[in-house]
Amino acid sequence: MKFLFSAFLLLLVAIGASAQTSVTWSGQAASIVYQHCTPCHRPGEIGPMPFTNYQEASAYASMISFTVQSGYMPPWQPDHNYSPLLGQRVMSQQEIQTIQDWVQQGALRGDPATEPSMPNYPIGSQLGQPDTVISMAQAYLHQGNNQDLYRVFVLPTNLNVAKKIKAIEFRAGNKSIVHHAILGIDVTGQGRQRDSLAPGYGYTQFFGFGFTPTEDNWYGWAPGAAAKYFPANIGKNLPAGADILVQMHYAPTSVAQTDSSSINLFYDRDNQVTRLEQITAISPMDLMNGPFVIPANTVRTFKGRMRVSTDVSLLSIFPHMHLIGKNWKVYAVKPGNDTVNLISIPEWDFNWQGFYYFPRLIKLPANSWIYAEATFDNRASNPNNPNTPPQPMSWGENTTDEMYLCYFGFVPYQAGDENIALSQDDAQNVLKISNKLYPIFPNPAANRVNIGFQLNHAGNIQLQVTDLQGKVVGQVHAGHYEPGQHILPFDCSSLSSGQYLVQLVTNQGSITQKLIKQ
Repeated sequence: MKFLFSAFLLLLVAIGASAQTSVTWSGQAASIVYQHCTPCHRPGEIGPMPFTNYQEASAYASMISFTVQSGYMPPWQPDHNYSPLLGQRVMSQQEIQTIQDWVQQGALRGDPATEPSMPNYPIGSQLGQPDTVISMAQAYLHQGNNQDLYRVFVLPTNLNVAKKIKAIEFRAGNKSIVHHAILGIDVTGQGRQRDSLAPGYGYTQFFGFGFTPTEDNWYGWAPGAAAKYFPANIGKNLPAGADILVQMHYAPTSVAQTDSSSINLFYDRDNQVTRLEQITAISPMDLMNGPFVIPANTVRTFKGRMRVSTDVSLLSIFPHMHLIGKNWKVYAVKPGNDTVNLISIPEWDFNWQGFYYFPRLIKLPANSWIYAEATFDNRASNPNNPNTPPQPMSWGENTTDEMYLCYFGFVPYQAGDENIALSQDDAQNVLKISNKLYPIFPNPAANRVNIGFQLNHAGNIQLQVTDLQGKVVGQVHAGHYEPGQHILPFDCSSLSSGQYLVQLVTNQGSITQKLIKQ
């Protein structure tokens, strides 16, 4: 009897442990998927399938488990253990294990009543109302021939005076084909000339713009990248009469698709910008073991360096190579031999390159050296090798050529730069974005209206309609919303003719706009 009682207790403990470790969509998995997957896997974004609810995610549960366990998703090339970078898309081991457990236990839904709501992602600008929007003059048709295309578009700014830029936000028109974009600034007119000589809208040009513009790496965008906003008194310059050059990389597609992208610009409204970001690069000219040639059937590592002539503060880094590239390691050595890790990309993937920003400014004193090591695998065993059999490779602008480049964004050092930190949560402080409720449209209204609002922080909101005495007569929506702009429809057909107030309630207070019902 004593034995049976002990066994019974052990069984109860086992059952209790199993209940405690059971993983469901509503209990644990949904919040992880919504945080790490849904920002790209939702309608209108780059992900090929949406993960906005249980039905959608559970249909691909095994694939989700495999890609997060292998590290392929979420896409983030740099080694976060080597150096911290802004906006890291990295899942913790606990989160990965939770997804693994959820799938292994049958991808169960759990209690639908306790499921977290999918975040309400902003539409349009992620930073609020831009000062100006520079758009492509027309839609461009990317042929469905399963080929990459690099196309440069010349976007006039029509500025009569120069502007200091505090934030830049690229808005891909068709995220299913826009792989990445690099922006340059041109006041020479050469971009316009090349455009006029090429058939169709824009001109084809791989890597760069076909000439040296006024600034050839003004800004860059890749899927998942946040808007670029500068800390403290740092910004970018946009000269009067400048054209913005947009080199678009369109990904292969089997069906012809159009794109019409735009750029949101936020000016230095309070005349705070006194320092302009500058760009420099380590290139094959700086190799310590050149020339830049990778013989067939070899693996070769190149090491370049650049001397820092004056005290500088680093803001960003952008390593670039092509298909047979394998890895990057970039670091700085100060005069006292202190080493500063900048970035490590242990497994290069040409499809997921991007611009990376440091979470705080990094001071490098004069006479520091920046080293950039990059390895290339030109063997037949490399599945990304474009040549069968392998051929000698060197510098070139075609995808099937190779490149060795590492760009750096910096400003001349000023005392206190080491204490300037920038996180994605600081955007509203940098831009002084406030919560805003936009005028109702149409107004006066007969049946339906659109209600737009802007948030500076993620949080729970209530959007409701009241009469002039404050009585709620219509609930538009309530729930958790991300920062940025949102637009919600409201059916006011049941309201009597007269005046009403639309009220946005946040944890920072309430804002109202008048609505007139016809």
